[in-house]
Amino acid sequence: MSTMPQPGLPDSPAQLYRRHLETLDQFLVKALAQAATQGAPFDGVLFHSGAARTYHADDQEIPFRPAAHFHRWVPLTTPDHWVLARPGRKPQVVRVRPQDFWYDTAPPPVSYWEESVALHEVESFEAAGRTLRALGLDRTAYVGPDGDAATTLGLAPEAVQPEALLAPLDWYRAYKTDHEMRCLRRAAVKAAAGHRQARQAFENGASERAIHWAFLAASGQLEKEVPYETIVALDAKGAILHYQHKRGPGAAPGKVFLLDAGAAHEGYAADITRTWCVNGTDDTFRALIDGVDALERQLVARVTAGRPYLELHVDAHRRVAALLHDLGVFKVSAEEAFERGLTAAFFPHGLGHHLGLQVHDVGGHQKGPDGGRVPPPEEYPALRNTRILEPGHVVTIEPGIYFIPMLLEPLREGVGAGRIDWALVDRLTPLGGVRIEDNVLCTADEPEDFTRPLIEGPRGA
Repeated sequence: MSTMPQPGLPDSPAQLYRRHLETLDQFLVKALAQAATQGAPFDGVLFHSGAARTYHADDQEIPFRPAAHFHRWVPLTTPDHWVLARPGRKPQVVRVRPQDFWYDTAPPPVSYWEESVALHEVESFEAAGRTLRALGLDRTAYVGPDGDAATTLGLAPEAVQPEALLAPLDWYRAYKTDHEMRCLRRAAVKAAAGHRQARQAFENGASERAIHWAFLAASGQLEKEVPYETIVALDAKGAILHYQHKRGPGAAPGKVFLLDAGAAHEGYAADITRTWCVNGTDDTFRALIDGVDALERQLVARVTAGRPYLELHVDAHRRVAALLHDLGVFKVSAEEAFERGLTAAFFPHGLGHHLGLQVHDVGGHQKGPDGGRVPPPEEYPALRNTRILEPGHVVTIEPGIYFIPMLLEPLREGVGAGRIDWALVDRLTPLGGVRIEDNVLCTADEPEDFTRPLIEGPRGA
């Protein structure tokens, strides 16, 4: 069957997936060659989805997620599956489907990928081992979360998670194929539907818990299917960056609502944040929301090839300084506030991160395909990405401004306390903070924002 695009017709998932495998094969060739130069010669890689685990002294299984390197090859989400990848050959996929009346073991409905691989179905982990040994595992590396499984297959210790191979595999995860972009876009559509419904629930006076349920229902997800725990924060809780609770009716309604929530499609994540407010909210805080939204759009426009991500992060701090000066929080000039590092207490996290099969995708601090590390600067320790942007990179852009007492107290008590209007800070602190986040593709031309067109905002109700 031809996978060539037909004029005037969009590529089918099967066509995109086949070209995706061709690209992964090219990455595999480069990764194996790089590993060989580091004294780790292999002819192929055995990717493992991982094994199911239970809670300590319990028979309840911990929610399972497949290892990301495995998941990049096939969209299987359950334990004990394998991909044997060798350059220039069809991937050999061993899918374990036990006979069981306790759980449903039917194959997933997504099957567009099966014709592009050599699929072997077996009934047990042991049968999978026999199949893999028959396929041949000489000079094969293991990449996965279960070293004991690799030992059971007879692989040498030096073939298990070899760093010389993991480094290039991690590096090339940043370059998304058209298949991966399709999945990321589909995830964004789901997440955006959830955000729109969650905003409506907030404006109707719902609690954090009820807003969370509204998000799940509208995005079509179960709790275990979201790519990360939703952050559903009313008022002051929006200043807790990874706020994990969902309060009931006693904490509702709120004036300000921060939602950091995503969705997944075939393992690929959307990661979106919006901040909303209702009529009657402090005018300065309303202006703060609009200001963060405006500077976020400006930063998104700068996601261009060849630009260091660190440059965007520094620019974000300059823009935060200007906004806080314009709103009267900083009594000194924006330039002085920036130079003195005053913005760090109001914007303590990094501007964003790579996005893909993991919400905080791997390789953000990597120096190159052969490894090495480019750590974040000392003044920005939370920055997750120090790479230079290239076409195919998908990153988040998520500036924020928060009123966090534990970070602000040292400034209040320091010699430079007079540089900040503390009366204004105290007025805004009960409203928490603001974060706006979109998912952005770096291209050879203009950046593509996957999420902004799906959610308008952030004007208050």
